[in-house]
Amino acid sequence: MRLFPRRTAAVVATTIGAMILSLGATAAQAAVPDQGLVAQYDFTQTSGASVPNTAAGSSLGAATVQNLQASDWTGSQLTLRGGAKTSTGNWVRLPNDILKGKTSATVVAEVKASAAMLNGFHFLWNIGNDSSATEYFFASLNCGSGRSPLVGLKAAGVERLVQSGSCGVTANQWVSVVSVVDGAAGTASLYIDGKRAAQGAMPVTPADVVDQSLNAIGRAPWPDPLFQGAISAFRVYDRALNASEIAQVSDSDAQAHAAELQAQAQAILTSLNLADSQTSTDIDLPTSGGRVTWSSSNPAVVATDGTVTAPLAGQPSVPVQLTATASVRGVIATKTITVTVLASTETAEQRIQRLAQRFVIPAVVESGTALPAAPEGTTIAIRATTGVVSIDDKISITSAEAVDSTITVRVTDSATGASTDRAFKVRVLPAATTTQLLAYSRNATTVGEANNADVALSMHLALENGAGWTPLNENYGIFFAKTSVAPPASGTSDSIIRSLRNPHLFYLADGGYGIVATRTARGGTSDGTQTSSLLFAKSSDLLSYQEVGFVNLGVTSGVNEPAVVWDSASSRYVVSWTSDAGAPYYTTFTDLADVSTRGAVLRGAVGSTAGNPGAGVANYASGNSVPVTADVVEALEVRFGRIANTEVEALAGVEVEQGASLSAADLPQRAQLSYDDGTDATRAIAWDAASLAAVDTATPGTYQVTGAVKQPQYPTPFADERADPSVFRFDWNGTTKFLMIATDDRFGNNIGSAHMPIRVADSIEDLSDAAIAAGRNVEIDLLKRGDTDADGAAMTGCFWAPEFHVIGGKLSILFMPCYNTNGAPDMWTGRASIMQLKQDAQGDDLDPSVPANWTKPQKVLRTDGSILNPIQNISLDMTYFEDSGQSYYVWQMVGALFIAKMDPANPTRLTSAPVRIGVPEYAWDNTIAEGPNVQAHDGKLFLIYSGSTVGDTYTTGLLTATAGQSVDLTNPAAWAKLNYPIQKSGLFNGAWQLGTGHGMWSYDEDDNLIYVFHARTDHNGLSGRDMFVRRVHWAADGLPVFDMEEDEEVAPDNRTVSVTVTVKAAPALEYTATASARCVAGKVVQTVTITNTDDVALALQTTSPYGSKATASLAAGKSVSYAFTTRLGTMPAGTVKVDATATVGGKAVTASQTVAYPQVNCG
Repeated sequence: MRLFPRRTAAVVATTIGAMILSLGATAAQAAVPDQGLVAQYDFTQTSGASVPNTAAGSSLGAATVQNLQASDWTGSQLTLRGGAKTSTGNWVRLPNDILKGKTSATVVAEVKASAAMLNGFHFLWNIGNDSSATEYFFASLNCGSGRSPLVGLKAAGVERLVQSGSCGVTANQWVSVVSVVDGAAGTASLYIDGKRAAQGAMPVTPADVVDQSLNAIGRAPWPDPLFQGAISAFRVYDRALNASEIAQVSDSDAQAHAAELQAQAQAILTSLNLADSQTSTDIDLPTSGGRVTWSSSNPAVVATDGTVTAPLAGQPSVPVQLTATASVRGVIATKTITVTVLASTETAEQRIQRLAQRFVIPAVVESGTALPAAPEGTTIAIRATTGVVSIDDKISITSAEAVDSTITVRVTDSATGASTDRAFKVRVLPAATTTQLLAYSRNATTVGEANNADVALSMHLALENGAGWTPLNENYGIFFAKTSVAPPASGTSDSIIRSLRNPHLFYLADGGYGIVATRTARGGTSDGTQTSSLLFAKSSDLLSYQEVGFVNLGVTSGVNEPAVVWDSASSRYVVSWTSDAGAPYYTTFTDLADVSTRGAVLRGAVGSTAGNPGAGVANYASGNSVPVTADVVEALEVRFGRIANTEVEALAGVEVEQGASLSAADLPQRAQLSYDDGTDATRAIAWDAASLAAVDTATPGTYQVTGAVKQPQYPTPFADERADPSVFRFDWNGTTKFLMIATDDRFGNNIGSAHMPIRVADSIEDLSDAAIAAGRNVEIDLLKRGDTDADGAAMTGCFWAPEFHVIGGKLSILFMPCYNTNGAPDMWTGRASIMQLKQDAQGDDLDPSVPANWTKPQKVLRTDGSILNPIQNISLDMTYFEDSGQSYYVWQMVGALFIAKMDPANPTRLTSAPVRIGVPEYAWDNTIAEGPNVQAHDGKLFLIYSGSTVGDTYTTGLLTATAGQSVDLTNPAAWAKLNYPIQKSGLFNGAWQLGTGHGMWSYDEDDNLIYVFHARTDHNGLSGRDMFVRRVHWAADGLPVFDMEEDEEVAPDNRTVSVTVTVKAAPALEYTATASARCVAGKVVQTVTITNTDDVALALQTTSPYGSKATASLAAGKSVSYAFTTRLGTMPAGTVKVDATATVGGKAVTASQTVAYPQVNCG
């Protein structure tokens, strides 16, 4: 291409000077290391199936080409024709036991891979045997299905992969692939063309591959196709080569293809369309993604980054020869052009205006922030400020509140003395309540650290913490690039998945947030947009993001480290970046979304867009920081931080009447828990039996009864090799039962699954593997291979993603069986199906654990009776939910989520057309959205789904919609998608859980919402996906938390609760009674007086030896007297009994008093 100047000075294309072309130069060939070399095979012969081992002193024999055809040999390579494993395609058999007992190894392959190999599963080579079940050591160049070139080792049934961050391989071009296992270091590494592409932990070694009876090049122990491409050299070492030795091997093997590599280098130069030119300003020197370097005959006039120092006005022009050098594995091509540098035409005023616009004070700063550096060749002076703001070398305030200020500065050109003033509107935030927020991307490491390229190449956030940073979201990405185009009806493919690097966060003019970044292809390689454009997105709160699109910067020399700052002095955005050659550039926009508002592209750095080194952030790549207020920090911590229990509310006391019975049911049933995000939750209480028994209800007083907050810790894993798990709380004719069903994923061979197992128990705990091992439960096969569906077809495998639901009043199972193709189960024959539990004549459910009690499975079909998926046939992962009286199915087909209405009375037919509502559009949910499940909470529907390829990268996404308002949920606009996973791989209770996903909502015995899901583990030496159970917490922002750890859910100090039980004495009735006597006609008359001193009316019964009298109701405070005639002249001493009754607190209370009286003599 033409070398265009970046300013508006005169430029004239010309053919001045010679264009010099140089080809054929190569680096000096380095010797191949021979220490530890046990096998060396050169595939340069012209005939014969036997390839000799040329490693000196090795006891290993020749390699043998299987299914050889004469045309496979070219004299410089062996062509590998590929084809099905069982075809007549060729491959190479290596000697047995090639690395037997070796704890370190290096395997070198100089190969070409076809395009099909770069997009499909294969083994480049294999050290092992013909079984895929237990052990092998291999390498692969597959860049499809979420893979990238890798080295892998499987031992004891557990496969471990170390995968590169991007593809880095081009189809049909020679590449050096070196795989290293260092047993002493416990690592595995992969090198591509002599450069390390991946390194990760590897706790096993080739010695753990015990059976090495079928070692091969181009053939896998799996049913993968044979490798297609070519091979020229293959070496095996019984030690780990170092980086320098590997580079030597790559350079040496490259020499055999020097002519091809030289043509590639020349093609790079040719694609640049380099030509002579004239300029008086800086120029772009293209680097083709770093593959081209430049040299200059006069760096003082034209530097190697394109910086031009033009002669002064009136001085002669200067011709400069610039040489471009393209290098491919040490083989180079060069081209020289002449650039004639003309005298500068810029005036002093033009110069100061150009220099001044590179000085920008950001619109929002934290008190104590240093003034941006003056552009080189200028000085800065503060002319005026408004508001209480002080400026020396820093911008500072003393106010506890933000201060809005106008800061006027004078920029002076040191060379000419010209100056200009700039007035910036700046909000200064108080340091005490302001936190710096770091936005950044990471360098990819491994899937095992949840930091493969799909995750690393996104925008992460971290909060300032002293001199370092605290990453949010467990250092996982938060803003991801969308697909390059909207996913088509045929589904999302790897080719449209995108990533990003070099994110830069800034304040928009309206106070919102902007993000710019360099978009890449999946894995980090260029997708072509970086040549001229940056990716632009907006956010109002940093919790959700809107991708606006591309901003074309008007260059073709590369856009790296893009950055933006709002220039309030000019009411426009200043955009800065560096070219592929490392040269700094900038331009301006009034509106970033409108390319017509773009200003001139100029050379130079903008100080206020500088990045941040990200001290202490693991695998930090690049980024910048902005100040944010306390409310923003709080919202970010709620969404992306950890939430922990802080308090347990004191329980209200319990009173019990003396003599009454007391049981745990009379005590509080749930504890109220508070959390540091302001939310609360309740958990059931298990009361201590001994503590409860110590309450003596016969004795009034206070007692303390203690209990424990119920927090069952389920086994981890809950069940081995049980993927897509479902737990269902079922009301079985008035009895609560818990049902479990899942995909059998033993060793990941779920297509060949021979059955659909269920478990039934009285508690969730008794559904676990531990309960089965203890004999408390058994697993039952509802379906087995060979069982027929309602159409009479034999189901032979899969039995995928079964879920329990009650549909139309009947317990139902939605699942996908598959059928045979060519004598083996074929997932592509799978159809979403339903079977239902039968009921008796009274409408009671039959026993769900009896297979005969279920209907034959029927396929779910469209309204017209056709299959759900006419594109690929397969339909799977169906779920069911109801909203506003309408029933829906949601399922996966064509790699996306579809929804349709249905009638529970006819559950095998949809009542509306399928509509796509969720598509994989990010690197984290790449190519698949599946496993939907729906829960209603607080007026919202929460549809969780799983994305990314099944395995260690599996993640859980979230769609939400309004619940209970009769919204048409078949309208895609009714659903909002979270930009990042709601659950992902990460540490849980101190241990890594990888590939978390395919979850469902359910409830436990105590009515707590639970989350049931699978993760990929190596538990018990197995390699399938295992089942886990957790409780769900709802955060202050209304989103579910699926990874609340044990101590976060209930703090250890809050796990024991107590309640005060007060035993109340039986209530007493208060009254007084007196007995007196008088003489009447010589006889004793007895008088009994009763006064009601209580506050309730009393019913009285008075009994004297001389009679009895009653008062039905004596009001409070009143008295009554009774006279009893004795007819005795002398009354002996005795007693009178006064009984009282009353109603107190709704209960009848009785009391009795005995009043003594003395002897009385009236004679």
